[in-house]
Amino acid sequence: MSRLPASAPDSVGAAFAHINAVVSPTIDDLKLMVFLEASGLTAYEDLARSAPNAAIGDLLRANGREELAHAHRLSKVIRQLTGEDFPPPDAGVNPYATPSGRAVDRQILEYLVAAETGGNDLYEIWASHTADAEAAALLRQNGKEEIRHAERAAQAIALLDA
Repeated sequence: MSRLPASAPDSVGAAFAHINAVVSPTIDDLKLMVFLEASGLTAYEDLARSAPNAAIGDLLRANGREELAHAHRLSKVIRQLTGEDFPPPDAGVNPYATPSGRAVDRQILEYLVAAETGGNDLYEIWASHTADAEAAALLRQNGKEEIRHAERAAQAIALLDA
């Protein structure tokens, strides 16, 4: 079972604040990001349950599935760099995977557009500071998918406004 690094922040907000300040990720940063990306499945599923229509719910669920895929890809990065297996945690043992109870509205969707776009920028910075070409390519793939998440959130805004 994968464990959070001892230095991991207690809250998801503090964890994201830490991660967003990282330019050259350590293995502990990558492990923390595995937990954060895996928690995205729970977060998006929680939002999808409150979606005002099925189309918005489907867009949010698609993002959640890909967030878990990002966690798996980060696990591959860790294995590539260290040889260590570090699989994503199940939601039941992930302290960051807690439903927010927040309902879908324009404000949260606009936040997601910005946050997911920032995720692409973060992964690009990390990739540019990663000497291993295969690991850097995996990080960039996550970044490309973050852009797709932002696009889906923007589609959800359009559906909300329709």
